[in-house]
Amino acid sequence: MKAMVERNLFTGYSVGTQNPVFVSHLQFADDTLLLGVKSWANVRALQAVPVLFESMSGLK
Repeated sequence: MKAMVERNLFTGYSVGTQNPVFVSHLQFADDTLLLGVKSWANVRALQAVPVLFESMSGLK
């Protein structure tokens, strides 16, 4: 997720007005919550994550 945000493939959610903080994901133990603006580009980016993970890890 960090790499996708850095490459502008996924747009996180902005919190705050004076000094906005961009949040794209929250992780705790074995849970991950993905937060982003409502857009088809984010949907396509999130669909690519499991495909890339499968090809890189060799798992199915």
